[in-house]
Amino acid sequence: MADLSLVQLRHFCAVAEYGSITEAAKNTHVSATAVGAAITSLERTLGTVLCSRERSRGVTLTPSGHHFYREAKRLVRGADDLLRPDPDQPDQFAGPLHVGAFGPTSPAILPELLEVFEQEHPEISVDFTTGTVLELVEGLLAGDLHCAFSYDVFSRSGVLPKGLALKPLYRTELKVMISPRHPLAVRDRISIDDLKDVPLIVYESNPARRFSLPALGRLHPDMKVRYMTKEYELMRAMVGRGLGYSLSMNPMPAGSSYEGKPLKSIRLDPPLAGTTMVAIVPDGRWQHPAAKTIVGLAHRLAAAGGIGASL
Repeated sequence: MADLSLVQLRHFCAVAEYGSITEAAKNTHVSATAVGAAITSLERTLGTVLCSRERSRGVTLTPSGHHFYREAKRLVRGADDLLRPDPDQPDQFAGPLHVGAFGPTSPAILPELLEVFEQEHPEISVDFTTGTVLELVEGLLAGDLHCAFSYDVFSRSGVLPKGLALKPLYRTELKVMISPRHPLAVRDRISIDDLKDVPLIVYESNPARRFSLPALGRLHPDMKVRYMTKEYELMRAMVGRGLGYSLSMNPMPAGSSYEGKPLKSIRLDPPLAGTTMVAIVPDGRWQHPAAKTIVGLAHRLAAAGGIGASL
């Protein structure tokens, strides 16, 4: 039977999460020599290479290392739960907080959220990734993400996977994004009927599992779809060129496109509620101690007119 220690597992998990023996040692308050020796001992005991160590690139996990990390983290978390008498006590071995955000909405959420979080909790290391809703869900289920921020595309469809929970943040409103050169752009509000003869450019984050098109079809049965794209900035650039209009729920002003072409955001008449921006967190299993903190901060910022305020 392999002789593994909890200390070795902690050191390996720290290296996997910080990507460097030096950083892992600094954040776990031990020497780099001790961390490196623990990795070498683990590899010798297991008879496999867990990571590649390069001075210029730091530490990169091998496929065996990725698999071993998932199992090692599960064991370390279980041990920490047993050893920590107070469940609300901070977990010094939890590692960095990994946050995900739906790509198109990330500029409206992450900058302020991360800035305030760093000011209030400088002792907690945070990193983030952006992606489609499906990618965020997969990251949460795999344990690669500790929480994620996204539109709620789950409540009506009932497709939220078991093991995840939603925490509502704020409601969104569907708006028209259009070029200021279009005749309709002079209005303060636009009805769906006004748009029936205008080409529509649909942003669809995951064309393989379309969410937007069916919903827009129910809203606007006679819509004329001219283009579809999964690239949000490309959609904005096409609208800026006057190739059509788009409908957006993003909590940010239209401003200008990637090419610097002006865009205008106009409310619909009557107003149409879009969906709810939510935090997605693991449910009924281990959660990073700081996940609740950052979700609470997001809720506080939204309530105070911060993130989501430009709706």
